[in-house]
Amino acid sequence: MKRKIYLKMQSRAEAQRLFWSRFQDRLTESEDIPSREAVGRITAEPVRAKLSSPSFHSAAMDGLAVVAADTFGAADDNPLTLDIGSGQAVMINTGHPLPEDKDAVIMIENVLLSEDDSKGVIRSPVYPWQHVRKVGEDIVATELLFPSNHTIMPPDVAALLTAGCPNVRVRKQPKVTIIPTGSELVDLDADGTPPPPGKTIESTSAVLAALAESCGARATITPIIVDDFDNIKKHLLAAVQSDTDMVIINAGSSAGSADYTVQVIEELGEVLVHGVTIMPGKPTILGIIEGKPVVGNPGYPVSAIISLEQFVLPLLAKMQGMDLEGHQSITAVLARDLPSRGGIEEFRRMITGKRGDHFITVPLKKGPVPSPL
Repeated sequence: MKRKIYLKMQSRAEAQRLFWSRFQDRLTESEDIPSREAVGRITAEPVRAKLSSPSFHSAAMDGLAVVAADTFGAADDNPLTLDIGSGQAVMINTGHPLPEDKDAVIMIENVLLSEDDSKGVIRSPVYPWQHVRKVGEDIVATELLFPSNHTIMPPDVAALLTAGCPNVRVRKQPKVTIIPTGSELVDLDADGTPPPPGKTIESTSAVLAALAESCGARATITPIIVDDFDNIKKHLLAAVQSDTDMVIINAGSSAGSADYTVQVIEELGEVLVHGVTIMPGKPTILGIIEGKPVVGNPGYPVSAIISLEQFVLPLLAKMQGMDLEGHQSITAVLARDLPSRGGIEEFRRMITGKRGDHFITVPLKKGPVPSPL
């Protein structure tokens, strides 16, 4: 088989545009799930409170519940005595319901109680609703809790439950099928036995699955399949026709003589991009089969990760109505020359430190390290 030469490599931005534009209206369906299980999920519609919180006027302090008007005029030179025994003032603890005929609370620290707790002397007044948590102070029934496309955080779960929402409608998690390919690959034995000579432990799929799941997806890794055109075609078609939203086939995306992925995608669907002007990650294939995105992911771990970060993760986020936060960046001075090929956008791992008011960075050697950072 002849080697395939990259004739129409695309820039990273153009490759993203070509790929994402085919799925610009693609959103996963919605589903109702228990609010207690909703952390990290994306709301599919606005969420409104069903209950107010607090649902009753309550004391914000330990003290005496009173009618504020009964305390007017109290001062150091004009102490007032409140009759607890008759109900003019009522002892109350924080969080307890305020009696219906009272509208304020005097802090217990500001009350001088008689020996039998039947009287209370105060030397300053309170105003209406002082030290009272009013109905709906935190949440008002019918108010908007969260808009659509909101990522539910741990504190949001408490808000949902407090507002009377035992369930919440969210976007379904996109399902991603990852197919590792390579006749030289083997799974790691449970006891950690070294692989036979000439065989390599397959681990890249685990990284890709973890990255996809960190973006809210649900990843399934198929058994390793051998590098054979008909075999790859059979498994890729089966994956596309399964209950999945995206298929990633790992390895077999380069221009090597034994790389069949691009031919299979061409035969089953459409290749949008084969080759991107980035390093690592140049061999990336972006295609579509039966309306589903199919990605031919490079086999080299660093390339695979960068390819996934640049093309797959943003699409998975978009399918759920969310935007990924961009990476933080700084400006640094190179400690030594960093030659690169013209026309290629290069991703390099660096060691960076601060000296005075500026950063200095040193490029690390290239190597098979499963991290682009």
